Amino acid sequence: MKWLKLVVHFPSFYSYRIPEYSSQYALALPLIAPSTIKLAIISTAIRISGKVSEGKKIFGYIRDAEVGIKPPERITVNSVFVKRLKKKKDQGGFQESFGVREYIHFSGDIEVYLGIPDEAMEKVKHYAKHIRYIGTSDSLAYIKSVELTKELPQGVIFPVAISEVPPGSHIYPVKDFSSKATFEQINPYSSKNRGKPYETKYYPLKLSRRPVEGSNWKILSIS
Repeated sequence: MKWLKLVVHFPSFYSYRIPEYSSQYALALPLIAPSTIKLAIISTAIRISGKVSEGKKIFGYIRDAEVGIKPPERITVNSVFVKRLKKKKDQGGFQESFGVREYIHFSGDIEVYLGIPDEAMEKVKHYAKHIRYIGTSDSLAYIKSVELTKELPQGVIFPVAISEVPPGSHIYPVKDFSSKATFEQINPYSSKNRGKPYETKYYPLKLSRRPVEGSNWKILSIS
């Protein structure tokens, strides 16, 4: 099987909320979820081509793609206390609100591996190298290289079902497209009922030592 390998560099922080967690207490995923990288490629295809139909075509190519992540040696998690203005529900104006948001800092580049059909490789490769952010719009990303490879290196993590998580792993829930998902379900401009285009999987993260923690930060050392 051939894999499309992306070497991703985040010049600043990465932030994407763990699925189903409160938006007010937004704990961040320390890795890129499968649906997140797929959506980044789809939105880039629409931006570059200027055609929503092109995004739909790319969705068909990568919906069922396997996604593996090779993280750097260390991942730092920073918790930030946020004071913000929240729109009042029943009245005009705003009210003060508080929350916590986490930001991730990677000690090095991240490698992303996508298993996609041969006939789609060049097209997906073209759009993948033009990705500008992954996850939230402030999570700026620079794609250092995109290439085809037949071999997976050691240390690549794939999302699995909860029953397949190896003992001793730190578990993080992530979203991926279900095998029945349609483009209309993920298209924010579609008026159709979205239903449930995602399924939950889990990243089993192995650490080489216990996390080092401070008052509002912690460092994960990857095994």
